[in-house]
Amino acid sequence: MLLFLDTEYTGLGQRPPKLVSLALVAEDGSREFYVELADTWAIDDCTAFVQREVLPLLDKPGTTRAEARATLRSWLAASPRTVQAACDSETDFRFLVDLLGPDRPANLADRYYDLRPLIDTTVYDRAVQDYYRKDRRVHHALADARAYRYGWLAWIDAHKGA
Repeated sequence: MLLFLDTEYTGLGQRPPKLVSLALVAEDGSREFYVELADTWAIDDCTAFVQREVLPLLDKPGTTRAEARATLRSWLAASPRTVQAACDSETDFRFLVDLLGPDRPANLADRYYDLRPLIDTTVYDRAVQDYYRKDRRVHHALADARAYRYGWLAWIDAHKGA
């Protein structure tokens, strides 16, 4: 099963970038995971873009990295036997792996499903844009992960039997 992944972090070009939030949405839409971190970053770490576009969208009390790791590991343990992250950035996958820690859950695939080839397709792009008409929180990790799922489903439907 695919788990659509998105993260928000302190910004491109930051050395190193720091994780702000992470979301996973199951392929079948039955389960979601979302966490905002409180102890991995500070406002001064963030680029102007992140301060303007991402931070105002945060809507949950932040949790510690240790609590986020435990909750994520538990969530993945309750997932199907084999899951694979689907995202449009290797950075997102690295943040997921880093948050999980050195003992990656056995059910998580070693590689991510790369959504980048789909991004420029009309059907995927239209579906993602349609999603954002309902949920305008572009740059919110959970909204973005949901939008990626929506786009992927539209792409799959368009390619059935092809």
